[in-house]
Amino acid sequence: MKKRKLKAAAITIVSAIVAAAPRLASACATCGLSEGSHALHAYKASALFLMASPYASFAAIGGITYFVYRRSIRQDRNSAPPTIAKR
Repeated sequence: MKKRKLKAAAITIVSAIVAAAPRLASACATCGLSEGSHALHAYKASALFLMASPYASFAAIGGITYFVYRRSIRQDRNSAPPTIAKR
């Protein structure tokens, strides 16, 4: 029982040290960068592009689908109606 408590205490202490020191934990890409650095700006810009790309892809696919649908409706209206042959 005492061994478990010692192990739990050690894990808690190590976790607290790692959480308190982001450089040791490598918590994120921007933790060690200064506020005005070019690397920080590049990281933030790339994150925005990554978040926007699914929306752009969905909009492009939806737009193409909409225009193809509208074109097919327009072609159906302009085509001559089928004629029924009398015998």
